[in-house]
Amino acid sequence: MPDHEHAEADVGDSHPQEQIEFAFEAARLRGARLHVVHAWQEPSPPGFGPGEIGLVNGPEQADEWLGFLDAVIKVWRDKYPEVEVVETVTEGRARSVLVRAASGASLLVVGRGTTERPAGPRTGPVTHAAVQHVGCPVAVVPHE
Repeated sequence: MPDHEHAEADVGDSHPQEQIEFAFEAARLRGARLHVVHAWQEPSPPGFGPGEIGLVNGPEQADEWLGFLDAVIKVWRDKYPEVEVVETVTEGRARSVLVRAASGASLLVVGRGTTERPAGPRTGPVTHAAVQHVGCPVAVVPHE
């Protein structure tokens, strides 16, 4: 499969299963590599809670997030063994990381929570940035 033929998926903290399944299925149907991206930012000290990954520092924190990401998608790797998966964990704002990662992708998969807001359903800042700034089709997958 050509190097530029790949789908991207952003797996956030809530790891919505609908979004992950859509990304794996899209990659399978295209015979494409799936690039799973997770962006993280170091939380402020008051934001720490018991057992939070933020309690480790620097490179160790990136390794912890990579372990988390691998655990989240393991069941999907087993279900879709024919899909080549590349996992990336990057420190930075999710919208910036995802827009950069989507460069050269054939499809970007992002999620949108279905909870109603006072003004009705709308996309969040990460999905909005993706729709506005990437050069490939964007699949917005609703999730609880």
